[in-house]
Amino acid sequence: MALTLQQLRYNASNEYQSIHQLDNTVMHLGNPEEKFRFESQQDNEVRMIGQTHKGVVQHYRLVAKQNSLILTTTKGGYMPLVENISDTSMMYANGCLTISFKTRHHRQVSRTTFLPEVSLES
Repeated sequence: MALTLQQLRYNASNEYQSIHQLDNTVMHLGNPEEKFRFESQQDNEVRMIGQTHKGVVQHYRLVAKQNSLILTTTKGGYMPLVENISDTSMMYANGCLTISFKTRHHRQVSRTTFLPEVSLES
């Protein structure tokens, strides 16, 4: 019985961690100070631009692969944002990006954030 309870706690902890990581990612992408803007989407890859803390414009790719959601830059930056997930999908419509996935224990999770499109003023 004790081993079963330990496994259930471990499973819940991992699931919570994946959901928490997604919430942090969505909060970061939707933060107006970061100035992320949507450029394009192809399958499970979303291209964006944003500004670094020094105000430099940077190109980013949000990619779902290898059971992770990863943020990369054209300059070689690579940051896993959410791990231990599957069936990841991203959809952009009406100025909003929706990210959905299944946790390791098959719970479906989805979050949406406002992500304006790149404009001529950006």
